[in-house]
Amino acid sequence: MKAAHAFALVVALSACVVTVDPVSTTAPVVRETTTTITENGRSLEVLGCEDAPEEAAIVCEAYDLIRDNYVDEIADPDLAAAATSGLGELDGTSAKSAMVCLAPSQDFVEVCSDAPLQAEDTVEAAEAMVWGMVSFALDPNSAYLDAALVELIEQEQGGEVEGIGALVNTVDEISGESCGIISETCRIIIASTIQDSPAQAAGIEAGDAVVAVDGMDITGWTIDEVTTTVRGQAGTDVTLTMLRDGATFEVTITRAAVEVPVVTSERFGATGYVRFNQFTDNGDEQLREAIFELMAESIDTLVLDLRDNPGGLLTTAIDVASQFLEGGDVVQTVGPESSRTYEVNGSLLVPDDIEVVVVVNGGSASASELVSALLQERGRATVVGVNTFGKNTVQQQFDLSNGGALKLTIARWVTPGGLDFGEVGVTPDVIEEFPPELTAEAVVDLALSIS
Repeated sequence: MKAAHAFALVVALSACVVTVDPVSTTAPVVRETTTTITENGRSLEVLGCEDAPEEAAIVCEAYDLIRDNYVDEIADPDLAAAATSGLGELDGTSAKSAMVCLAPSQDFVEVCSDAPLQAEDTVEAAEAMVWGMVSFALDPNSAYLDAALVELIEQEQGGEVEGIGALVNTVDEISGESCGIISETCRIIIASTIQDSPAQAAGIEAGDAVVAVDGMDITGWTIDEVTTTVRGQAGTDVTLTMLRDGATFEVTITRAAVEVPVVTSERFGATGYVRFNQFTDNGDEQLREAIFELMAESIDTLVLDLRDNPGGLLTTAIDVASQFLEGGDVVQTVGPESSRTYEVNGSLLVPDDIEVVVVVNGGSASASELVSALLQERGRATVVGVNTFGKNTVQQQFDLSNGGALKLTIARWVTPGGLDFGEVGVTPDVIEEFPPELTAEAVVDLALSIS
């Protein structure tokens, strides 16, 4: 199992990220302590959750969080098999020190028998089991985030990171859908590069696939593990092996501090143009400020460019949609036991007499799809471009006691009209390809000519 996360390179963010305090575990199924000597002569103590030591507690925490919050019911044998697969991703060990393994249910007792053969110590075994449960039993949008990755995500939400400056998604080349583990068909694809970033200067292009990092084949890695390895201290180098048009090439890039531009805006005659790149925690405020300044110049049309916007916070999506709608519902989330409807928050900014055109592409995901689908459904905007990514799930981030977190899919969303774009994405009113090299003015001209 590779270590975890990010390129400064901004990964496709979820439609909802909310943190909660570490959880306490429920009553255990395994109640008796078992101590054995394994085939490699190592002492293994198997405990139930009520006796969980701090260094292994995340196994029981993750198990309970998945059972209580994940959008679909996952059977214990499937979770246990996934935990075994997580241990199997380790390199094996010759360590002889005693270790502890937690069995949240009886199905996990057999899992624990593999831990002394694969993990260096109790901590590594616990993390591998949690990583395995999430990576092999849940959907691709759920993830285990170690403490370092949690810190990187917080930095990313703040708008500045150190790395190469690229936006990425994972795509299965056969199904066209998002995927979790990199393979010959599941590729990590460059969606776009940030303006004036090291990636852009090195010639990285949208559509390029990453196949190796510093000579290491990334098959079997998750997107988080790839991005962690690519990210690093400004001034240091990373060598990427890229796939483009069937041929591979290597490029060495010097990492730098990269400011992630959430909003850029320009005015062209009576048309305002806003490129909105990510639904960060203050993205709605930046968008509001940009639109307000454009409206002060008496625009009659607003082009909102959501191409390659991977999404972000559900709360930000609601705040953004509320800038265009006077009332009504924004979205309904449908979870395993309940549904919740979110309404506009009364922060209308753009009056009805300003025409709105939304531009999307295959890199527009999650919160971007929510906003574009809603404005389309309400007749408030004309959506142009090509079908969006097709991510209609909501994630919530749960803190773990080791400083890491679980990002779990807790619900699926539908528009107030009941439309679900989880497989095909949002279909624009007008289908038109917007080449990535177009200038802002060219995007405006094309959008207005077809809308």
